Amino acid sequence: MATVTYNGSRAYVEYSGAGITLGWTPQRTVENVPEEIAGKMRIDTSGLWTVVDDESVKVKTQTEEMAKVIDPVVEEPVVEEPVVEEPVVEEASDAFDPNWTRNEMVKWFKARGESVPRTSTKATLTARAEALLNPAAEEGSEGDE
Repeated sequence: MATVTYNGSRAYVEYSGAGITLGWTPQRTVENVPEEIAGKMRIDTSGLWTVVDDESVKVKTQTEEMAKVIDPVVEEPVVEEPVVEEPVVEEASDAFDPNWTRNEMVKWFKARGESVPRTSTKATLTARAEALLNPAAEEGSEGDE
């Protein structure tokens, strides 16, 4: 004998064999299905049927019960360690990358206390950053004009 569950989508399915006819609706489980009918469903590889042998269920439950008697499981309390997260400190780097997005450039300026007008473009921000990083080079170029 076996327990059979129908997993298909048809409204009603019948199987005949061993002198009886059994009917299933979707997700219905029928117990004590004769081996002749259960054998046909085991062979069907479409996934419409789930067949569980009653003997295998009995053996599994008996094994679990015997394991509990032989080795009683003692659960120790679990002590959870507190998770310490270190705050992320963003260091203001002197490096400036002209390939950054405009937003990254604005963040770089604000980290140094510089104000940035909304109308600034990446090109003007790049030139301004080069002037901040190399003040001596900018002074020398002004005298050449």
